[in-house]
Amino acid sequence: MPDADPASTVDDPVLAGLGPFFSIRRAIGPGAWRPLRELLDEPVLADRVRHVRTALTQLAGVEVEPRVAASTMSLGLFARLVAPVLGATALGVPLPRPSLDDTWWQPVESGPWPLALTGPDTEPDTAGTLTDVLAPLAEALADRYSLSRLILSGNIASAVFGAVRMVGTARPELASAARDIGVSLLAGPLAGTGELRGEFVRSSCCLYYRIPGGGYCGDCVLADR
Repeated sequence: MPDADPASTVDDPVLAGLGPFFSIRRAIGPGAWRPLRELLDEPVLADRVRHVRTALTQLAGVEVEPRVAASTMSLGLFARLVAPVLGATALGVPLPRPSLDDTWWQPVESGPWPLALTGPDTEPDTAGTLTDVLAPLAEALADRYSLSRLILSGNIASAVFGAVRMVGTARPELASAARDIGVSLLAGPLAGTGELRGEFVRSSCCLYYRIPGGGYCGDCVLADR
């Protein structure tokens, strides 16, 4: 990869203004950047799940099931990948299209993963990101951690509507545009994952309640039971 313009190796200020999950770089600079496709490899995926499992086990004081850790890891990963695209769509700004080969990440101890998109700028496509990027990652998790695809598609939907809420909080004038994106996805790749009852309520559970003291997420189908 050719040397990058230094300005492209820092966080995009427009997207970063929506919050840390929206922040991206348009080139990779110094540091241990890794292509997203590596997460389809069992050792790399297992390392990230193991990292989350260790943190959750320390927090709960008991061993956390690997599939619960995998589901929890996916929530953060999916949110990190979908938020910049949804944010760019709501803002009406171009963005490199995320792909397994042109999306780069860095391992971190906690918080949103540093993210870089190195393809050419184009019109953002949230639905395409779900099918081309998040769906293969969900399949890898389903195959290796005995997670149902219903849970993982619900995690993707939670990530989408979490981003919708964050856009509305950071930029209230964009709240309607962000919500419209979520609604359109519920009629498309997210069909069957949940419904809007004022706020989004998913039709599945991410399993976080199985961690002692974890409780239910605000959009969980079990939250009102």
